[in-house]
Amino acid sequence: MRFTTFTACSLVLPLAVIACGDDDETTGPTTTTTTTTTTSASGGSGAGGQGQGGGPVGETTFLVTIENISGESALPGPIAPGAFGVDPGGDVLFTENAPDRGEGLEELAEDGGGGVLAQSLATAGVAVSGAFDTPTGADQPGPAMPGGSYTFEVTASAADGNLTFATMLVQSNDLFFAPDGAGIPLFEPDGTPIAETDVTSQVLIWDAGTEEDQAPGAGPAQAPRQSAAGEGADEGVVRPFADTTRALPLPADIVDVTVTESGGEFSINIANRSDMGPLNTVIAPVFWATHDNTWSLFTGGNDASPGLEILAEDGSPMTLVTENTGAAGTGLVGAVAIVDGGSTEGPAAAGEAYTISVTPTASEPFLSFATMVVASNDAFLALHPAGVRLLEDNGDVRPAADVQADIQRLLAVWDAGTEANEVPGAGANQPMQGGPNSGPADPVSGVRIYRDATNDLAGPNVGGFASVTITNTGGSTFQVTLDNTSSGAFPGILTPVAWAAHSSNIGFFAPGSAASAELEALAEDGNGMMLATLLSGSAEVGDSGVQGTGPIMSGAAYTFSVTADATNRFLSLASMVVPSNDIFVAFPAAGIALLDAQGNVRSDADIAADVAANFQAWDAGTEQNQSGAAGPDQAPQQGTPNTGASEGDGTVRRVTAPAVWAYPAVDQLIRVTITPMN
Repeated sequence: MRFTTFTACSLVLPLAVIACGDDDETTGPTTTTTTTTTTSASGGSGAGGQGQGGGPVGETTFLVTIENISGESALPGPIAPGAFGVDPGGDVLFTENAPDRGEGLEELAEDGGGGVLAQSLATAGVAVSGAFDTPTGADQPGPAMPGGSYTFEVTASAADGNLTFATMLVQSNDLFFAPDGAGIPLFEPDGTPIAETDVTSQVLIWDAGTEEDQAPGAGPAQAPRQSAAGEGADEGVVRPFADTTRALPLPADIVDVTVTESGGEFSINIANRSDMGPLNTVIAPVFWATHDNTWSLFTGGNDASPGLEILAEDGSPMTLVTENTGAAGTGLVGAVAIVDGGSTEGPAAAGEAYTISVTPTASEPFLSFATMVVASNDAFLALHPAGVRLLEDNGDVRPAADVQADIQRLLAVWDAGTEANEVPGAGANQPMQGGPNSGPADPVSGVRIYRDATNDLAGPNVGGFASVTITNTGGSTFQVTLDNTSSGAFPGILTPVAWAAHSSNIGFFAPGSAASAELEALAEDGNGMMLATLLSGSAEVGDSGVQGTGPIMSGAAYTFSVTADATNRFLSLASMVVPSNDIFVAFPAAGIALLDAQGNVRSDADIAADVAANFQAWDAGTEQNQSGAAGPDQAPQQGTPNTGASEGDGTVRRVTAPAVWAYPAVDQLIRVTITPMN
């Protein structure tokens, strides 16, 4: 058995350390690293993540390079330290469609750092194993930012087997890059070492199945934003709602872009496919321009122009056309406002498309375009500022397939920074709900990648969405009022409320455990009758029922009376938050005590204090959360009850379509090469 050095630490990546801002230009964290060096069977040794150089006859040392090329992708961000192994057995790090083995993969996939996993591999007798933790050119462990890389050496023979490795996709909850279970061959079938090879096509994105998935690049429990390691909830369990209510998906979940070319004229078709992803939205007419390398539609971190503000907030490209017609560095400038096959100007709904037709010139060989994500305040789809090249340096027309691939890599969702964000699809100041230019200014100005991780249901009174008032009306009877107080950034609906006075031996749910079918029906579809029926038949329940015959809008309330007794002295209630996938408002699992342990009525003030401290939003864990208030599987958008995808099955699995959240292709995020060194 041989193994290179490993670090015994896990790399925690809190927001305070890795800001992952607009350009993701940050310094990696300082970590305390414990290094162990072990002499191999061949007499060599390694240090600092380096394997043996040389070795017995038949062994070859390979240099493995993992480059972070995500800087101009839809999901720019770091990659994390990882682990590697070479072994003939296969399935070295995990077994596909089986739970994580508890040997360090969870720590790597959720928080970065391969030391624990590398040590497990060594203990398990893997032929060659180790960890990499220091970016190329750095003098301390840390993440590899866009433009950076990791390199490590590994010495093996043909008999040792294939190479595998894993490194975290940091803008996620528990995704990681790795080959499949067979690994990557280092030797040809005849036993000769492979030539220098780009093996990126053999690398996949995997879901460790250990943490609930949130919106790519915006989840508050993802490494760049979490406050501590392991902060996210397990898949498929009831827990306090801690997701972002303002998530927007990556471009692949909103549009399909296809490119054709004939006689030097390019046709760029932008088709709205948002009904197939987590956000069903229309897109606005498209601004476009050809240009040279001195012009750009915007500069990241700088204020948007007046024309870009109007496009991003209100969907009109015409001011941008006026601003840029004849501007230095531009060639052709225009807008497409009529959907393919249509006759009038207007937005493109799901299933509709706009087509840009343009013939570039040698002096203006680049194309940029932008369109508003209409279920938002000021989010827009656009290429990275440099645009996409349509002609080669020598003026030759680029192949349409290459242009299409570049557009798919360079297209991102941007926040114009001109208007304060609200919940997508529900905010009072969005084009789908109100008039143009009506929202308050964004407290953070400047164009940047859209990454709003705000949870509008956090804080007192469910972030202002709902409130509960309990008043004693005599004896041990209480009047309970559930008010819909939602407005502003998240106006919404509450569904009829299921309630019960019960003993300490029962509750509506158990945090950290799977929801019952009855709670699932309430949380996903607003149906409280199943839960009420279950409660009414329990010996641990005194008074119970469902209040309301239909949902209530902001400003309305449900009111009911409940009678407690010395045994059944706790009150629980639950009502669905609409729109959502499976969010409900409730007290903690134990409920709120209406009587004290001696059976005496508690004061209204004491009960109110408990309500203020404990009334909150909960996630049932039964359906994958979608984007904002415009998810196609959310009530009331869903066509039939119980239509959404589950939150995962707790197994390590490939990230493939149809996934709730789409991710860029591996070759848009990393590049992996293997080079024989002797």
